[in-house]
Amino acid sequence: MDVVEKLVEYARLCWDRGLTESTGGNMSVRADDNTIYITPTFTVKHFLKVGDMVRLSLEGEKLEGKEEPSSERKMHLLIYRERADVKAIFHAHPPYVTTFAVSGEKIPINVLPEAVLLVRDIAYLPYETPGTQEFADVFIPELKKGKDVFVLQNHGVTVVGKSIEEAYARLETLEFVARVAWTLKTSGNYIKEIKKDKIKELLSLQDESSNED
Repeated sequence: MDVVEKLVEYARLCWDRGLTESTGGNMSVRADDNTIYITPTFTVKHFLKVGDMVRLSLEGEKLEGKEEPSSERKMHLLIYRERADVKAIFHAHPPYVTTFAVSGEKIPINVLPEAVLLVRDIAYLPYETPGTQEFADVFIPELKKGKDVFVLQNHGVTVVGKSIEEAYARLETLEFVARVAWTLKTSGNYIKEIKKDKIKELLSLQDESSNED
């Protein structure tokens, strides 16, 4: 399976798992050093096909595809230009993460080990009109800090990864922990975080595992 086929499968999975709605969300993958494939605009992801994908240069020139690329392509292109380590990007509107984005509250990450390892620090970005250059540019400071997860005020979330699998896993893990946290919050229960020394232990074990690879 090539990267385009894989991206189509994971974009469908994103819609099927309720991580985005209607025609919302857009996904992309780096094809090589100078080009990407991105989902087309105004498409229900459940019905996405390989032939629908659009190939763009990192400067935004359309190279392949019968459809028009996502209206939020400027965000994708900027992220790839700023971060050579990023191989895939998922932008979506998962309901619980978006609830936090609209409420202005931060998502407690240190409540589940999977969230600690996959999500870590979240960047919270101010609202800008989707599809504009201003919307793309707001990512720059946090991208330079190495952030991989961006909660967008009154909008949704963008996650990046070194692979399609990693980006998708970040998105679904973030939505799961947001659902757990919101459920506890709205039912009047206390959200108990993992102790700081255990967080350090988790991260240390992850670093050791990465070094072994």
